[in-house]
Formats: sequence, structure tokens, C-alpha cells
Amino acid sequence: MRRGYLPYMCAMAAVAMIFVVPPLARSERALTEPVYDTEAFAALMEERAGDTVGKARVDYRSDVTILSNQGAFAKLVGNVAFHHNGVIITCDTAYRYSDKNMEGLGSVIINANDSTYIYGDRFTYDGESNIARVYSPIVKLVDGSAVLYTHNLSFNTLTGVGSYYGGGTMTQGDNLMESERGDYYTDTRNIVLVGGVEMHNDDYDIKSDSVAFDLNTEVVTFYKPSDIWSRKGDYLRARRGTYDRATGIYDFVDSAYVMTEEQELWSDSLRYLSLVKEVELRGDIQILDTVQSLYTFGDYGYYWSGSKRVIMTGNPSSASFDEEGDTTFMRADTMIVVPQLVPGETGDSLAADTLSGVTVADEPVVEAADTLSADSAAATMPEIVADSVVEAVDTVSLSPKKAAKMLKKREREARRKAKRAERAEKRRRMMEEARAERRDSIAVPDTMRADSVAPDTIVRRKNDATYEADSSDYILRGYHNVRIYKRDVQAVCDSIVAITVDSTMFMYSSPIIWNENNQITASYIKIYTVNEQLDRAELYDYPIIGQRLASDRKRYNQIRGKYMECYFKNNELDIVYIDGNAETIFYKEEEGRPNTMMYIMSADMEITFDSSEISRLKWIKDITHSIYPIDKIAANQKLVLEGFRWITKPRPKSRFDVCDRTVRPSEREATEALVRPRFLITAGINQERVDLAKAGVWHDRTESSPVGVGDFLGGDLVGENNVIKRRLSSAADSAAQKRTAADSAGVGSVSPKR
Repeated sequence: MRRGYLPYMCAMAAVAMIFVVPPLARSERALTEPVYDTEAFAALMEERAGDTVGKARVDYRSDVTILSNQGAFAKLVGNVAFHHNGVIITCDTAYRYSDKNMEGLGSVIINANDSTYIYGDRFTYDGESNIARVYSPIVKLVDGSAVLYTHNLSFNTLTGVGSYYGGGTMTQGDNLMESERGDYYTDTRNIVLVGGVEMHNDDYDIKSDSVAFDLNTEVVTFYKPSDIWSRKGDYLRARRGTYDRATGIYDFVDSAYVMTEEQELWSDSLRYLSLVKEVELRGDIQILDTVQSLYTFGDYGYYWSGSKRVIMTGNPSSASFDEEGDTTFMRADTMIVVPQLVPGETGDSLAADTLSGVTVADEPVVEAADTLSADSAAATMPEIVADSVVEAVDTVSLSPKKAAKMLKKREREARRKAKRAERAEKRRRMMEEARAERRDSIAVPDTMRADSVAPDTIVRRKNDATYEADSSDYILRGYHNVRIYKRDVQAVCDSIVAITVDSTMFMYSSPIIWNENNQITASYIKIYTVNEQLDRAELYDYPIIGQRLASDRKRYNQIRGKYMECYFKNNELDIVYIDGNAETIFYKEEEGRPNTMMYIMSADMEITFDSSEISRLKWIKDITHSIYPIDKIAANQKLVLEGFRWITKPRPKSRFDVCDRTVRPSEREATEALVRPRFLITAGINQERVDLAKAGVWHDRTESSPVGVGDFLGGDLVGENNVIKRRLSSAADSAAQKRTAADSAGVGSVSPKR
């Protein structure tokens, strides 16, 4: 051994003992005894936090914890995880500024309820407000099959609500939705979309300003005016309401509107059953059928879109308009509109109305043999028959008593039918004779005036026998307290049926018709119209036509008979034929006052009108009469025919006595011009996803959180293998402080330009 070597070795050993062994021992203790240092650090953080002392702090884990020289914060490196309010936040690196304030970088994942994942590049978390802000060119939120993409997102770990702004798009199955901002509730799986909302699935397209969507039930709730286009081509709009996709039911509760191919519906609220295309309406209802040229109003209604049937109650009314703008208004306690059946169709029948037990009143039958009264359209439209012929039955199967009763009933029906046929034939002959007289200009003795109506001014008008029902034809029924107003015709009755295919109207239970200065009453009236104008009316069961004298308001011309047939011209009485037991009380006027009163009876009668005034009377067969000067009328002479009353109180004076509704104009043109959802936000975000992925700036992540809530139960504060270091470079310290200052000033990561 060389001289001097031993002293050198001794010197080196001494240096090692002084400078090397203690640090190694301290490093070993740091690996095996981390609890003391981390508790000291946590205590220091609580002391610095001040106002957070005593409140639940955010638990955390990491592979390495690096403390700053000043103890202002700690840097966490490797498998970093935070736990607060049951939510786990993981990242690659984090800075912990206090027990409730931190930020993380790299592969950020927020996991709530073990089902919701939020992916970003960086986050900041404030445990005092429970708000985590996530930064990335595109932030992604996943909850089961639901995926949300946005640019800016914050998450409240206490409420479980994720809020985004600057545009976001979500998909779930065939559901697509986007909005400018929104809130996602992880606990209930509801999303509230606000501003520029657009939604789509196989059942609808929606545009709105505020909508809530339940991802579990697919129920949509509308909070602001919303436009909806259904899969079946209908359009709906309302201020507030819901849609349940499972049942296909829309419930709108404020200013509802529906537009179908041929109808428009308005109401305060409605329920739309989209699967069967039925609508229940409530409050201030209006239905416009442009094909049928018909408005229907009410306070409660039900509409079958497929069959175009409507039932309306709650002060219902209707307005039927023609091309010239002349409108007929009608009201009833209950109104029903059904489409007209075409040959080969089944379903609705005038002979069997089962709605709410309402039965059609009895009415006489007009035999087809009556060529004058039987309209050519009667072959295609069934009559409302109350006393129809009893169908053949097997009397052998009945008891003798029941069989005898049935046979008597048949015999009575046969006698009634024979009597009707005889009366119809008699009326036909009378009408033909009257026409022949008028065509040939044969002079007829006229007890009234010598002048008569010119030949051929009366031509019987009837509907085209070749006309067939189409989609514009319908049957309108009104039950109880019926009132009708048209500019030159008004009417009241208990019940009514109007049929557009042959332009007929049936009025039941003591109907009254007012036409200018004429009043027509009967037990039952059947009316024919042509081009919305009165054409012909059949009056049954001793009808009466009354006419108040203009010169003496207390006297009335009166005509009564067993059956009447009235013809109209320009909606005014033109000619009336009376069949059976005709009675007349008539006043002849001179110089503007009545001077003669006539009471005449005959078997039949023909009356001609001129400008709604009686101009010619013709009595036919078995004539008896009494004529008196006006001041010498016999005391026993009746001045009022049996059953006659001049009735004014129920007569509608204007359309507002029948329908006081404010008519809404059609919105079809404006609605058809609306732009359906185009999903511009979704298109922009999807394009950014492609571009950013190609540039390597962002990728669409799907990984699960590496840490669960269970990892924090019963474990150490920072984990078993945490390494704590006492120094932090001044450069890292400065960078962390700058980042904290920028966040405090509201500066986040910069999203790519859109």
C-alpha cells in the first residue's frame, strides 16, 4: 500500500458520513413515512385557507407530491385523482393551491355517479362553489348512450349539473338536439336546452327557445313558443307543453295551434295523439277546414284527423262561407261534423246517430215516386227515417201474441205507405198542372190582381243527379237550441242536419225560418240549397207561412196546409204549393192600408211571391171563402189560423247573436314558409372534430376513469406510495402562479376559431 493512501481513504469516509448518509436516510424515511409531511401540508393549507377551516376538503391521490419552497401550493404528478361530493376527477398533473382549490392538466376525466364522464385537456376546481371548469378545444360529456360535445363546460359536483355555453350538440339513439347553451342533470338524466334549440328524431323536428328533454323517458317539455313538425306531416305550435314519445301524445297548455293538410286548429290548450292523429281541444277553439270552406268554434272539441270528424261543445258554432264571401253562421249546444260517405264506404249513417244517446227526431218520408219533392240526390243519400218499414221476420218463431202484434204493425205501415204514395201522386199532378199553366201563359182568375207573373220565371231548380261525394263534402249535425243567421235568411230549431253532397238541410222540432218579412213554421222542414242559396223547402205537419203587413203591424197574412213545398229565387220566396186542407187569411191593401180581409179554404193552393210579398193566389178544388171589408169583419171570424204565432224574440238580428267568436285568419301561408331545423351548431362542431383530429390537437376519447369512489374509502389522504419532495423550482413556481392569476381574471383556454 502506497504512502498517503490510508489517510485519503479515511478522509473520504469522513466526508461520506457527514454529507451522504443523512440525505439517504431522509429519502428512505420519505418513502416509508409520508403521513407526517402530508398532514403538515394539509394543516398548512387549512391555516392559509382561513374561511374553509372546518369544512369538508377535497381528497386527493397522486404518485408524487412536490411542495413549493414557500408552501403556497403542491404539485401532484402521476395518476392524480381528486374526490369531492362523490365525484372523481383524474388527470396527469395537478396543482393543489388549498384543500378546496386546484387545477389539473392532461387527460382530464370527471366521473359522476359512475355513469357520467366528462373529457377535457385541463380543469380548474373550486371546492367552495363545487364548480369544476373543463377546458379543451372540444369538451365531451358521455352518459350511457348520450353524448354531448361543446366548447365550454362547467360541472357542479354537489348538484351533479353540467352547464355549457357557446353551442352544444347531444345525441342519444335517433335523438339529435342542439342549443346555444344548456344544463345537463346527471342524477335525473335530463337536459335543459336554451337558445336556438333544434331537435330531431324519427317522430318530429322541433325548433324552440327553451326545451327540457328526459333521456330516460324521451319526454320533451316546452317552456317557450315551439315549432314542431310531426313525422306524419302535421305542424304544431304552442307556448308551453310536453311530448311523450312512448305514447305519442302532445299536451299543449298555452296558445296551441295545429295545421294538417286540410285543416287548421287553434285552442287555449290541446292534447294531440300523434299515433292515431286525434286532437282534444279546450278553450276558445277554432277549426278551419279550407276544403270544406267551414269554420267550427267551441270551448271543448275532439277532432279525428284521419276521418276528419269533429265534435264540439261549450257554446259551439260554425261559419260556412262561399266563394262570394257570403257566410252562414250556426250554433247549437252540441255540433258534430263528419265527412260525407261516398259509395262503397261504411261508417257514418244519418239513420243511426249513437252519440251520447242522442236520437234523431221523427220526420216524414218523401217517397221516391214523388218526382217533384224527391231530389235527384236522394238516390245517393239515405233519408232520416223514423217510421221505416219493418223488416221481414220469421213469425213462426214468435209467440202467437207477438206474431199478431207484428202483423198489425206491418199492416199499419203498409197503410201509411200507401197513403203517402197517394198524397205524393196527387201533389205531383197538381204541380205538373201548375207548371203547364205557367208555361202556356193560360190566364187564371186572380181574386187579388189581374197581373200575373210572366211565364217561365219559375223554373224548378235541383241538384245535378250525377254529382258524387268528394273530400269537400261533409255532414254537420247540431243538437238543441239551434240558431242560424245569414244576411237574408234566419232560422231556429231544436236540432238540424246539413248535408253538403246534395245541399240538403233537415230541421227538427218546431223549426222557424224567417225570410225577409216572411215567417215559416212547421213540425219538420227539409231544405235544399244550390250554391249556398235557398232553392227549395219541404214543410210537414200543417206548416204555416205568416207575413206581417207593413201598413198595419197588428195584422198578418197567413197560409196553412197539411204539406207545403216552397221554391226560392235569390234567397226569397218565389212560389209555394200547398197540398191538403189549405187555409188562407189574406188582407188586400189599397193606398197603403188594408181595405179587405179574405178567409178562404180549399183542398190545395198555389201562391206566387214578388219581392217576398204575395202577388198571386190560386185556390184549387173544394173552395169556400168569406170576404169582408176591413171595417165589417164578422165577430165570429177568426183572424188567426190554428197554430199561428208571430215570433220575433228568438230571431237572430246579426251574426253575433249566433256566433260571437273572433275569427282567426289562416296561418297556413306563414307556417308553410317556416324554415325547419338545419342543425348548424351540430354541423360546425362535427367539422371541428374532424379538423382537430386530423391536426392531432384533439381526439375523441372514450376511456373510463382509472379511479373510483371506493378507492378513497378508508385509504390514506395521498395514497400508500406517494413521494413528497421539499423543493420546487422557481420556474415551475412562477408558471403556476401566473396560471392562477389568469384563471382569476377569467382567462381560459382558447378554443379554435369556428
